Amino acid sequence: MSSDPAPVPEVVQSDALALRPEAPKVWEDVRLQRLWLATQRREWQSLAILPASKSVETLPIAETLAQIAWCYRGQPACVFDLRDLSLRLAEYQIREIRSQAEAGARVLVALRSLAENPTALLVAKETDAVVLCIALGETEIKAAERVIADIGRSRVLGTILVRARKKGRK
Repeated sequence: MSSDPAPVPEVVQSDALALRPEAPKVWEDVRLQRLWLATQRREWQSLAILPASKSVETLPIAETLAQIAWCYRGQPACVFDLRDLSLRLAEYQIREIRSQAEAGARVLVALRSLAENPTALLVAKETDAVVLCIALGETEIKAAERVIADIGRSRVLGTILVRARKKGRK
């Protein structure tokens, strides 16, 4: 019997991320292409992303649309996170939105529902168009109809159906 220690197997480390398939690029995703084309029904420089109920997160939607605007149009885009905008700062932010749009950028504005932040109505009415976000299984049709009536049907480019955020998350 030998007193030599047993050979230790060689440990090979690998990066788990390298084993995962690469996520599709924004410009390759057919669903996002359709979404972008739907927003192009008419010209706009500023677009409000407005939920019809409390259970919708609009910031990721605005960020995705800004990426798509850059990818498909090669046009600068910026996102304003005005979900918690106070009435006191509304006029200032509206002027900033106009300034960016006049400078040639596509401006996407993430807002909270009118029930959560009534100031969202002021901002939405000042943008060129609005995309209404509806949470599947949670947004009531009457709530969506009220929002459309408040902002004006002609201002709504369309609707995005999203999964409601999980309970307990803000």
